[in-house]
Amino acid sequence: MRMFTRFRDRSYFLLGCLLAAHPLFADQPLDLPAALNRALAQNRTLAQRSLSLRSAGYGLDAARAEFGFSLRPDGGAERTQDQDAYRYGLVLGKKFLPGTEIQTGPRVDRTETDFGSSQRTSWRVDLRQPLFRNFGALVQGENVVQAQQRVRSARRDYEQQKAALVLQVVDTFESLIRLERQIAADEASLQRADKLYRLTRARERQGRATRVDTLRVELRRGEAQSRLESNRERLSSQRRDFAELLGQHPDTVFALEPPPLLELELPPVEDTVRIALAHRLDYAQTLQDYGDTLRGEKIARRGLWPDISLVARYESFDTSGDAAVTGNDSLWAVGLAGETDLNQTRERSRLGQAVINRESARETIRIRELSITREVQQQSSAYRRALDELTIAERNHQLASQRARLARRLFELGRGDNFSVTDAEEALTQAEDRLLGARAEASLAGYRYLNTVGTLLEAPADLLPNPNEVPL
Repeated sequence: MRMFTRFRDRSYFLLGCLLAAHPLFADQPLDLPAALNRALAQNRTLAQRSLSLRSAGYGLDAARAEFGFSLRPDGGAERTQDQDAYRYGLVLGKKFLPGTEIQTGPRVDRTETDFGSSQRTSWRVDLRQPLFRNFGALVQGENVVQAQQRVRSARRDYEQQKAALVLQVVDTFESLIRLERQIAADEASLQRADKLYRLTRARERQGRATRVDTLRVELRRGEAQSRLESNRERLSSQRRDFAELLGQHPDTVFALEPPPLLELELPPVEDTVRIALAHRLDYAQTLQDYGDTLRGEKIARRGLWPDISLVARYESFDTSGDAAVTGNDSLWAVGLAGETDLNQTRERSRLGQAVINRESARETIRIRELSITREVQQQSSAYRRALDELTIAERNHQLASQRARLARRLFELGRGDNFSVTDAEEALTQAEDRLLGARAEASLAGYRYLNTVGTLLEAPADLLPNPNEVPL
């Protein structure tokens, strides 16, 4: 029986060691840079966002396919009262950026009647070139350009999602550090409150304190215990959220290493605004949208031009099956085709709408520039204010700690009352809470400032704003 008990205890011990060694149960050391790298590489929401990049890429491939080679069968059959006709062949086609379309390929035409049959094999070349309205890359390549712009927009959106994820990870990381330190401070506060409660109870029994004093201290101890349990629940919940941000199992626990305070040297606001206008991806998207409206206006003006196309055909064929028609022959033709509507009310309406879209996009650029300027000013002030509040909170915490120690010492020596001690402990708790909050806010304010300027993450150069691309 004793051997079984020892074996069972040893089994529990080994099981506990295995669980402690498992990555889900063991605290994994993690600093802020490593957390950011994990989130950018493994966050599930970000991975889902990346699918939009692939979707936009397929759209670009589909648009470019319009200018690729095409090969399709060409055939048909027809039966009338006195004859049967068949046609079959292949057509190889290619479209070029100016709008030129060329189609060529062999074709066989066969006719059967009651009096016999005939067959003609030919090689046909068809050419069609739009003139005026639909000529050139501006009109013909618009679908490809729009697909390219959608790819760039999807890439910008993905980069902005990465920056938002970085801010979320930093916020959660700092919140966890704050909660861990808050729990340590709450545990120390609970120990001091318990010690004060026992001392007050002893003095009550000695007649040196009243029942009211004991109840006051007991209430203070209960509040400290309640605050401790509440913060432990918050820590457990936020640890699960943090693990999910990093793409890990929700039960994964990390031993976080407190990061150093992010200290930045802020340039003048005017210089910061210029930096933001050169790096903000949302501003780059606004400029791109304006460029799209300029291009749309040019295409709409083309709509007022005549819609005429040059059409040419060359066909070389030979005939067989009819003694009267033998040998080789060829046929060529050149002509013009058009479908211009003299009533251009619809085209003029489209042009008017395009002009309005261009003016609206230009105003959006001005609004965005003013918004960026305001955001830079606000975040610069918020960062400086957060540093000032951290300095004040550190000084106040030091004063509150000194007051609490002095109040406890005087009470232990019998030269003070417990009301002064509980009041000092309450002030110390508030000062600790403000200090931890100010420390987290100061760190997060620096990252928010970098995100406002657009330099939190380095984006590809082709996605950055380039005012030279579009005339304002």
